[in-house]
Amino acid sequence: MKTLTDYLFLNAPHKKQVYFLMTVITGVYLLNFHVNDIWTPNESFYAEAVREMFESGNFLEFFYNYEPRYNKPPLTYWLIAGSSSIFGLNEFGIRLPIVLLGIGSIWFTYLIGRLLYGDKGGLYVLVMMAFSVQLLAVKQYASPEIPLTFFFTLTMYYFIKGYKERNHKYIFLSYVGLGLTVLTKGFPYIIVISGIIGLFILLNGSNRWRRIWQEVKFLKLYLGIPIILLIGLSWVIFMYIKDGQEFWEIYYRETFGRALNKKTNGPKPFFYLEVISWSIIPYSLVFFYAAIRWIRDRKNISQVLFPLCWLMAMLIIFTIAKGKIPTYMIQAHPAMLLMIVPLLLKYKPSNQIWKFLWKGSFALPAILIVIAAFYAIYFLALPTLLYGLAGLSLFGIGFWFMKKNNPDWNVMIPFWSITIFLVCFAIYLPRMERFRPYNELGSVINKELGIDKTIPIQIQKTLIHNIPFYAERFAIRDQSIEQINEYSSTLPTLALVRDEDFSKLDGFESIWNGMIYDFSSESQFLKFVLACLDAEKGDLSKFAKYHVVIKGVR
Repeated sequence: MKTLTDYLFLNAPHKKQVYFLMTVITGVYLLNFHVNDIWTPNESFYAEAVREMFESGNFLEFFYNYEPRYNKPPLTYWLIAGSSSIFGLNEFGIRLPIVLLGIGSIWFTYLIGRLLYGDKGGLYVLVMMAFSVQLLAVKQYASPEIPLTFFFTLTMYYFIKGYKERNHKYIFLSYVGLGLTVLTKGFPYIIVISGIIGLFILLNGSNRWRRIWQEVKFLKLYLGIPIILLIGLSWVIFMYIKDGQEFWEIYYRETFGRALNKKTNGPKPFFYLEVISWSIIPYSLVFFYAAIRWIRDRKNISQVLFPLCWLMAMLIIFTIAKGKIPTYMIQAHPAMLLMIVPLLLKYKPSNQIWKFLWKGSFALPAILIVIAAFYAIYFLALPTLLYGLAGLSLFGIGFWFMKKNNPDWNVMIPFWSITIFLVCFAIYLPRMERFRPYNELGSVINKELGIDKTIPIQIQKTLIHNIPFYAERFAIRDQSIEQINEYSSTLPTLALVRDEDFSKLDGFESIWNGMIYDFSSESQFLKFVLACLDAEKGDLSKFAKYHVVIKGVR
């Protein structure tokens, strides 16, 4: 029992402790990650684009619903395609690289923490990074956020390792990492990461220009910049040569255009501070406590200079940018969490008030998460056994309150609390598929009936974004019943129509019917979960009955 407690609360030998934590984290990340059909809308863009890549054999140009998709650089598509070529073009193959890169992001955050603050510091930041709530929200979602976080963190690790050890091998690896970052999300990230590194060099040590110039020379930018551009802009150059202004206008709009030209409702200087307030739950309160302590203790600010420059540069750049999206801050998670680590290692609150606030910043989120776990088990009607796990977490919190300030327990109690909550939620995920029949719909079209893939599927009134992926064909969106009837008078017709309008069709046969979410985007995940729970109780008000119909096909 003592040995198990050592592993649970960071007292095991370092290597074994790391293996144990990474095994737990990997298990949670992989639990039921593949059981849900492709989500709409954003995941559908990547899944369908990759399907069309395999269909056409063209892996340099990307299409969604057979229309050019220039919005994002290629690396996320290529990673998904590589996985799908091994594991199949399915939810497992599509999401696996995203999940693995999420785990890789945690690993490189650990390496940065270990490099800056030693073995225990690495463990602390590993634990805090693993289940930060915003990272969890996208950890198995086929989109660029997680690949961007991985390559961004990799870049920062190799830079700081090369800088501290004065080793050009790692500096050059950081240039490769930055090139891959650009190949994932676009050339504005050259500005973001350059801003972080430039600010760090400027503030690190004395402000003598000679020292700064020596540091700049050490970076060998005359070699680094070509490496970054060769990797990061290779696809952009290819596409511009091929498609010219048509490509450039869309690509620019999705990169610099989004930052500089997007219409807003006025300046939002505190937007990302609001995001920070919840994005790294359960350690958000601890971060704000740490920030206050560093403001009060500015003479020791050098201990967190690198993560501070990382965070400040991102806050400044993204606050200035007009386009504001919460996910832009995911790549700052390592920086925020690294700023907590020195306090965990050495900090001892000076009086009872500060002691209470310090421990409370860990305790309050942990308690709320355990309450949420109990509520989820009850509300989602999950297996009774899970009450035992939640009870163990509650017992751990009670025992922790009797201990003196113990940084290992401070970090691990929120970690284990949210682990139990995540296990509960992952167990629920398969039940949602009763109300997400997209795979079933596609199976009827392609496997049971084998409908010719040159026949498009027409969708009444809307575009359900993952239908092109599951139907494996072009989808004609926003069709009216009149348009579908007119089309069928001359050509074989396949369509997805609402039940209330099925009777208005002339001579069509229904080959499938089922309920499809019809209220708001599934990306508003909590609303969708609540709609599914209501549907289980018989309230289908957020769903509509659809038919897949054919005419002249067989």
